[in-house]
Amino acid sequence: MTVATLAKELGVWNIIRTNIIKVSADGADPLLELLARLPIRRSRAVRSLGSYVSRDGMPVCIRLQFAQESETLKQTLLHEIAHACDHLSAQPGQRYRQAHGPNWQLWARALGTSTERCGSSEVLRNLHQQRLKTVAVCQRCGAELQRVRRLNRRRSYLHVNCGGQLRPL
Repeated sequence: MTVATLAKELGVWNIIRTNIIKVSADGADPLLELLARLPIRRSRAVRSLGSYVSRDGMPVCIRLQFAQESETLKQTLLHEIAHACDHLSAQPGQRYRQAHGPNWQLWARALGTSTERCGSSEVLRNLHQQRLKTVAVCQRCGAELQRVRRLNRRRSYLHVNCGGQLRPL
């Protein structure tokens, strides 16, 4: 799946196209071409709605968690496209550094999405709660530590509340 196919499916491709042409009149065609072909990958993360991935100054993909609500998915896609537009228009061939800076905010406003750094989804919050499992027990107070991933068994951990040693399961 590509940005163009998902954006058309969600009904936001015309918004993207129109606003990219407005903001980047002289370089709109190459930017639209790159964006249209940019792959969308499914994310397994349950704490993040999406992310824009680039390597060596070139875009790699946009990762999205598809379990989120449909309106939130549209806003997340637009948020990540704003990152891609900011990266590709302002810093071609350079490492993407200022993820939520003024240039990104310009693109986010142009695409009609929020300039918030982190969105939230009740569906993902519930999915995260379902995936939690007990990974360690405090040897002093008996409290259980719950996480999605297990702890590194080669390290030692202290319980924040009582200072006791956590024993990984």
